[in-house]
Amino acid sequence: MRSRMKFMTAFLAAAFFLPGAAAAEDSSAAQFLKLGFGARALGMGEAFVAVADDAAAMHYNPAGLASYDGGEGRYAAFSHSWHIQDMGISQAAFLSRPWGAALTYFSSGELEGRDDYGGFTRNFTASDIALSVGRGKAYGRLKAGAAVKYVGQKIKDSSANSVAADAGALYSLETAPVTFGASISNFGTRVKFRDESFPLPLVLRAGAAVRPAGWKTLLAAQLDLPNDDGASLRLGAEYSAVSGLRLRLGYKTSSSADKDAILGKELGDTGSGVSNLYGFFGGLGLSYRDFSLDYALAPYGDLGNAHRFSLAFKF
Repeated sequence: MRSRMKFMTAFLAAAFFLPGAAAAEDSSAAQFLKLGFGARALGMGEAFVAVADDAAAMHYNPAGLASYDGGEGRYAAFSHSWHIQDMGISQAAFLSRPWGAALTYFSSGELEGRDDYGGFTRNFTASDIALSVGRGKAYGRLKAGAAVKYVGQKIKDSSANSVAADAGALYSLETAPVTFGASISNFGTRVKFRDESFPLPLVLRAGAAVRPAGWKTLLAAQLDLPNDDGASLRLGAEYSAVSGLRLRLGYKTSSSADKDAILGKELGDTGSGVSNLYGFFGGLGLSYRDFSLDYALAPYGDLGNAHRFSLAFKF
């Protein structure tokens, strides 16, 4: 088990911070941009492109920044995730519709250094940052929005940066409680480490959300088309159980090869437990007046579970 965990840790470090290694698998740099924003969206499996009604709109669909009746006022949100293998994600967002800004900071913790021959060297750290500013505008039942983003990465003594843009749209039907959404994220310059450059993780999202009358439930479905992986389907649900309490579930499809790698099946692991429910998400939210507290759980197989908390308030 210990050797298996070392292998998975090394693989994860390469995927997140070593674009050269990732490029061998036709991947991209700045993988932290694929980890979502906030606990509410994560608890719904990130099926959020057609929801986009809180600070997570900065990540999934900036059209959600557009002003609407009852959406006035300012909104602040803070989120932290105890991610897998001592990695951490801290996020903050501020909305004053139709404007919004968001910050994401990702840290790897301490990584084990090795030379070209496999010998131990001094340990090192790696970190990433993304800062975005966006604006939305409503045109009747149609909303549109866009954001610009700075992305920076640092590993050991090397650093790289990029500039990107996000854009999206939302459309609500007049005859039914259904909203359609679409967005493009991370369309920008390549990230250059030393003599090599790599693309950002560009992703196209399209989906729909419905709030059936009398169900106290929000249902969402979304198709993701990333530039460095196959298409995936996301499903999410949010149920208002009682006043101030919301329960959430989500699911994301993935290829058999990716799932087996995360679950350690290629290394002979046949473990069980919550961590082996890779692809499923869960969460809950508590709200009181203008304050809300959210939690989400994301299982990652042999790598453990990721726990994310978010605090938001209006003022």
